[in-house]
Amino acid sequence: ELEDDDVGDSREERAFRLWINSLGIDGVYVDNLYDGVRDGLVLLSVMDHVQPGVVEWSKVNRKPGMVFKQVENVNYAIAIGKGEFKFSLVGVAGSDIAVDGSKKLSLALIWQLMRAHLVSFLATLKSKTPRSTDSAMVRWANETVEAAGYASRMKDFGDKSLADGLFLLDLLTAVERRCVNRDLLADGATDESRLLNAKYAIACARKLGCALFCLPEDLVEVRPKMVMSFVASVMAFAGA
Repeated sequence: ELEDDDVGDSREERAFRLWINSLGIDGVYVDNLYDGVRDGLVLLSVMDHVQPGVVEWSKVNRKPGMVFKQVENVNYAIAIGKGEFKFSLVGVAGSDIAVDGSKKLSLALIWQLMRAHLVSFLATLKSKTPRSTDSAMVRWANETVEAAGYASRMKDFGDKSLADGLFLLDLLTAVERRCVNRDLLADGATDESRLLNAKYAIACARKLGCALFCLPEDLVEVRPKMVMSFVASVMAFAGA
């Protein structure tokens, strides 16, 4: 049986893998996240997709058959992450991902890349003020829910009160009232009712066309990364 951290990591692996595959990058398809990023090519391709031109492909080993070439590629990806993207990658070396296949460090890098993609997309939306920080997204969500007449609020993406799913359903109702049948909402007082609300929230968001890669369990357990991706996707819909 998997430990809790391992279960969470396997869900993140799935979410990040689905996200990478959804980008439609030529020649990029990942079956296993950790194996797929070892040679650095997927990481660099995604970085260049998120911020076109950020990768100098003349510096990349396009056919990195040997391990040291794979390490060079990942080191270059890390350098871009620390530089142009300003990721937090303290103590991360190319060998950690290319040789050791570190799940923790791979997830840390790819999460920051996914977040950068969400933030850059939000920045392209027509809005009066930039809303690219976590606090700005939380503020937008609270203001949107309040304006619709609902009393629920969130403190941050790790707010345990989000486990019942009601705030997320209020948010969805606020941006498109027709997408949520309020009669189907559970009270969120039990594990079963929280899971039902989470499943319904994801179904409603996908009905709107939101690109979601989280699972209901991620929302019930209030995994901050996945909650942030949910809110960002709904925000993108609302601003489109």
